[in-house]
Amino acid sequence: MEQELQFIQYQLWFVIALFLILVATNVVCYFVRKSEKDNDPGFGEMWDKGEIDKVIKKSGEHLIEYPNHAGALYFGAKALVAKRIELTEAKRRLVKLQEIEPTTAASTQELIDEIVKIEGS
Repeated sequence: MEQELQFIQYQLWFVIALFLILVATNVVCYFVRKSEKDNDPGFGEMWDKGEIDKVIKKSGEHLIEYPNHAGALYFGAKALVAKRIELTEAKRRLVKLQEIEPTTAASTQELIDEIVKIEGS
């Protein structure tokens, strides 16, 4: 009987240890996600507010540190096309975005076609 109680006690300690590991993992994941969210400058929000010049400036700065950031590539290129400046740079960003995010091929191709149309006129 005493052995059975001791076995149950070991099982409870094991369950408590697993629970603590689960809680610790969730805390670590929370802080990792929070730091990633803090690093996102919110290019889509700037674009929605019509802050095109700010998008161009911030995306250029952000791409220096994070050259494969999809939001910076897309919204930065979109802002350059909207301002009709540095179209070659916009096209380069869109091609790079297609390489790292193939799922965006349709929307980026539309912008590339628009750039070609602007350059042709």
